[in-house]
Amino acid sequence: MHNTENKIMFAFSEELDTAFLYDLYGDDLQQAEMVFESSAQQIKTEIVLAQARFYDSDLQGLKKVIHKMKPLFGYIGMNEAMEEFAAFEKVCQEEKTAADIEQKFQYILITTQQSLLKAEKEVKRLKQFNTQYL
Repeated sequence: MHNTENKIMFAFSEELDTAFLYDLYGDDLQQAEMVFESSAQQIKTEIVLAQARFYDSDLQGLKKVIHKMKPLFGYIGMNEAMEEFAAFEKVCQEEKTAADIEQKFQYILITTQQSLLKAEKEVKRLKQFNTQYL
């Protein structure tokens, strides 16, 4: 992606699905910035709700929150996280108690934290690029 006047290129971080992001956003880096920022914020909000559902042993409620969070990772090019959430959503449906899924839920929390760090880093990069070149 580039600024057409100055031919300055922006490259999404290699740890993201860059081909998908270029297809999704094209040259609209301001839209990419807004989606990254709003997705990160929504992930932060939803993970708190997921924790509450887990600690209340509400596996069906947890499954619903995980289902809602899953596409947020796709919008920001984090396919691996999206796949992890899809697998965990299935676990929530199959298991009976919070104790049965505790270890996997802890992994989801770690995945979320790592994904948020990547998303916030990309938001900063996009803001900087958009401020300087657009």
